[in-house]
Amino acid sequence: VVIPSLKNFNPDFILVSSGFDASYADPLSAMMLSSDDFRYMTKKLKEVADETSCQGKILFAHEGGYSDIYVPFCGIAVIEELLEVDDRVEDPFLSEVNSWGGQDAQPHQKDVVDKVATTHGLA
Repeated sequence: VVIPSLKNFNPDFILVSSGFDASYADPLSAMMLSSDDFRYMTKKLKEVADETSCQGKILFAHEGGYSDIYVPFCGIAVIEELLEVDDRVEDPFLSEVNSWGGQDAQPHQKDVVDKVATTHGLA
């Protein structure tokens, strides 16, 4: 939903409020995202910045995340993706978060996303 919406909007600049509250280790939210998930989202946003009027102009501003142990791995994943670094810092927690169940979208969640996409002509 986000990527098609961004492409339709065709921004001149993308500003990302880059918080890591959604990481699996965050004591307040624990939404089960890993450093690889933040890396993937960064890659997709970079692609949109390159494909739209942004002409690659994108800014990430760190603004949150409460896991002093895990936020650094999420942050470095974003930086590595922005810089297209091949020799990456190893996330020692990645196998743990990937072993947790319930990470796929649940049917009721998928229904909501699909409805939003259809309603806004993004499907």
